[in-house]
Amino acid sequence: MSIQARFFYALEYLLIIMHSMVIVLILGQNRLIFPPILEILGRMHPLLLHFPIVLLILAALIHWLGKHKIDPNIRDHFLLTSVLLTGLTVIAGFLLSSESGYNYENIKWHQWTAVALFWLSSVWYWFYQKNSLIVHKLLPLAILALVIITGHLGATITHGKDFLLEPLTSKKSEVISMEDALAFDHVIKPILEQKCISCHKASKQKGELRLDEAQYILAGGKTGLSISADQPEESLLIKRIHLPLDDEEHMPPKEKAQLNEEEIELITAWIMESAHFDKKILAYEQSSVFANLAKTRIEKNSFLQYDFPPAAAKTIQELNTDYRLIRSLTPSSPALEVRFFGKNEFDSKKLEELGKIQKQIVSLNLSNMNLQEGDLIRISKFENLEYLNLNFTNINGENFGELKELKSLKQIALSGNPLSEESFKMLSDIPILQTVYLWNTGLSDEIIKKFQNQNPNLKLIVGFQDDGVAITLNQPFIEYDSIIFRDSQLIRLKHPIGSTNIYYTLDGSEPDSLKSLLYKEPFTLEKSSTIKAKAFAKGWIGSANSQAVLFKAGRQPNKFNLTYEPNAKYSGNGAVSLFDLIKGDEDFASGKWLGFQENPFEITMEFENQDTLQDISLSILSDEGSHIFLPAKIEAWQKARNGNWVKIYEGTPEQPQQNMGKRYHLEEIKVNQEIPSENIKIKLSPVASLPSWHPSRGSKGWVFVDEILIN
Repeated sequence: MSIQARFFYALEYLLIIMHSMVIVLILGQNRLIFPPILEILGRMHPLLLHFPIVLLILAALIHWLGKHKIDPNIRDHFLLTSVLLTGLTVIAGFLLSSESGYNYENIKWHQWTAVALFWLSSVWYWFYQKNSLIVHKLLPLAILALVIITGHLGATITHGKDFLLEPLTSKKSEVISMEDALAFDHVIKPILEQKCISCHKASKQKGELRLDEAQYILAGGKTGLSISADQPEESLLIKRIHLPLDDEEHMPPKEKAQLNEEEIELITAWIMESAHFDKKILAYEQSSVFANLAKTRIEKNSFLQYDFPPAAAKTIQELNTDYRLIRSLTPSSPALEVRFFGKNEFDSKKLEELGKIQKQIVSLNLSNMNLQEGDLIRISKFENLEYLNLNFTNINGENFGELKELKSLKQIALSGNPLSEESFKMLSDIPILQTVYLWNTGLSDEIIKKFQNQNPNLKLIVGFQDDGVAITLNQPFIEYDSIIFRDSQLIRLKHPIGSTNIYYTLDGSEPDSLKSLLYKEPFTLEKSSTIKAKAFAKGWIGSANSQAVLFKAGRQPNKFNLTYEPNAKYSGNGAVSLFDLIKGDEDFASGKWLGFQENPFEITMEFENQDTLQDISLSILSDEGSHIFLPAKIEAWQKARNGNWVKIYEGTPEQPQQNMGKRYHLEEIKVNQEIPSENIKIKLSPVASLPSWHPSRGSKGWVFVDEILIN
């Protein structure tokens, strides 16, 4: 007998031994204790399982398509190898299931179909030479079916119920209104389902912890409470999600999909604010960090539901004018909102021109425009319109019946219009209308009450009674072409209410109606500036500030060098990124930002002494929830003629007392004209220890820079 024959003869004996081991594991799986070396074999189950899936399918294809073309010995040896790897995978699965965190009731069907697959494939091998219909037709089909079923049941354990068929059976997620949104069900639970449940559910309870239902979350796991009501900052869930990625106890594990910064902030804020499970988002205090984050997430998720294509950027640009603003709801959304300004500039033709983007318009604001009754027919063509503002447009509503064509309209604002009872009744024909604003429409309380009784699902907002209580103005709009400009840039300030006065500043200071500049017409910006604008009007409370940080790009250094390399995860294109005139967005991992934590940001720049340098501006990001703070210290030096560095600037930016969200900052350093400016060095020192209010207090902070602009 040849060595090869002896080898495969031994493998056949090994196959018998494997069957014996499987029988022992079946009979004693709840009573056996395994040594660490076998635990390692068990944890190889996710690696091994791919081999029998592929090899058994190939064995069946060889049997059907190449039975008479392949050497019988090669065919038999291939099938034997496939069966042995199937058995090894089954044994590893039994060993893995003996570890804590696996519930037999949830894995039994996967376990038994795997055993059946091993047994059937072994029978196929042993009786392969038999000339039988069962052996040559039915067994291969049964084995293929079991491969699919066993794989599907295994995916259910690791990825959730019906993982395999989910793309065919899943339905479009329901859009939750802000009024109905619950803190846990609609914000926290979806995060846990996507990133945590695969390891912490009924079928797999890693660390004896379940995160799929409220009662199990509160119960905690083997190492303690996942949420501590008395000391929320000590909650294990907060601690584990903030651990470094390489830490063994980091959640989720390194090889799993990770929580993004927004999700970490949401979970942390939810727990720190008492981890309410049934509380509505709108029931939180206005100052609640969690509620503000949750509102942003819910609104963002609702934008993702639009399935119509985006309008062409060129079309939007052509339709945008000084008196008509068109913009996306979010940078990634195809949905558009349209606002009109300038009562005397409006006519029906301006509305007709929107026909090019009528499918994409979901919000239309015509407040204070001279609207004609016939314009409602044009508006009824905006098939995806959700919000319509017709306040003070002087319409009586005789064509409100046309609006029943708007199948998506949820809110309509009609304040300040002389409505008739007949036109008012037509609103009930709008299919999914939810809210109507009706202040000062001339409708009597009786008519409104009668309509409300007939339409109990409609929310009627009659508005404030004139009891001297003022309303806060909306923020003004700051319009510009680009965040970074070279020579100059035209700035426009706008507000939807024509009677407002807009005051603004260009140095980042707070605008007021006494000392700040009054906006009268578009103005030209000729240097890097932080624009802040605020609207005021008689009888109204002044608006919140609008802010825009704009950067003028002037000279670039002839040579530049970073003393310390940025963190490898946030290194972009190195120092070149600082002078590429590409402004970073809120995604600090996009490759446009340079991040520093262990070492300070320190750059040395050399200039040819041709022009006098005036100032240097640094574009900096802060996002306290992601550990990104303003620098603890900003320092700058110029090299004197004797070769010594002379400090020309030292500043300590004011640090926040709470999470303020993602913000851009412009730090300006004036160049000392009495010292040569051929060599300049700038240093930004990260916060050494995060403040006591931060969930990761004591950890090191980050500094992020994306552009240096020199004038």
